[in-house]
Amino acid sequence: MKVKKTLIDEISAYDAVVITGASSGIGEEFALWVLEASRCSRSHTVVYALSRTRPIFDCEAFKWIECDLTDMRALESAVSAIKSDIRSCFQRAPKILLINNSGFGAYGQFPSPSIGRNIDMINLNAAALTRLCADFLPEIKAGRGAIINISSTASFQACPQLSVYAATKAYVRSFSLSLSYELGKCGAKCLCVCPGPTKSMFFKAAGFDEAPMPAWFGHKPHHVVEASFRALAKGKGIVVVGLLNKLQSVLVRFVPEFILLKISGAILSKVRKLDK
Repeated sequence: MKVKKTLIDEISAYDAVVITGASSGIGEEFALWVLEASRCSRSHTVVYALSRTRPIFDCEAFKWIECDLTDMRALESAVSAIKSDIRSCFQRAPKILLINNSGFGAYGQFPSPSIGRNIDMINLNAAALTRLCADFLPEIKAGRGAIINISSTASFQACPQLSVYAATKAYVRSFSLSLSYELGKCGAKCLCVCPGPTKSMFFKAAGFDEAPMPAWFGHKPHHVVEASFRALAKGKGIVVVGLLNKLQSVLVRFVPEFILLKISGAILSKVRKLDK
């Protein structure tokens, strides 16, 4: 992993970076980029990782807070611990970057695999993200920091077989765009990132034995992270990762919804067959 030189200054400008889901995939890649940019610039950025699983990092600048993000009481306690540590580390108002990366999907006709699993998905993908944005908003405004919310290309249309997942990601996209407008008035930023299929733990969490797509298809985590930081540096409110995904996100605006449903329903119904 090598951070692009043009992005080192943008990344290392943050005093504290709070990341959810830094134990694998895109979240882990975000942490790698932040730590590497901090090392290259000789800054002193502190990374706070919120997750149930311990990340691979073992350095003074990386602090893991064990937390089940679907448990609002546990989340409140974790946020309190991070804020307390930030106050002890910085004399002035720090510039904070919050990266809401944690999320998962579940494949199958609703309510498959279970209603409990779908409620957990809503709590993680939407409720926890919303709570963290609210909790860190005063500090982000004061230090003119930023928020990165990870959505998905699934947010642009209804997705049979991935109905709850797509709905939560549509919420993330709508919420993030509104927040971007509001934060822009005080010099802070909010970016919504919409990647397509990415090589991560997503498919395993969704119930697949292996990713139901060819090895050459989709993104790698570093593609998503690089696109995110480039868009953040430009002050964008949303970025769709990948040229084909950008084209798709534009085309769906001109196709009637009932046609989109038939197309996405037909494609996604075959995904499980590819996994078998």
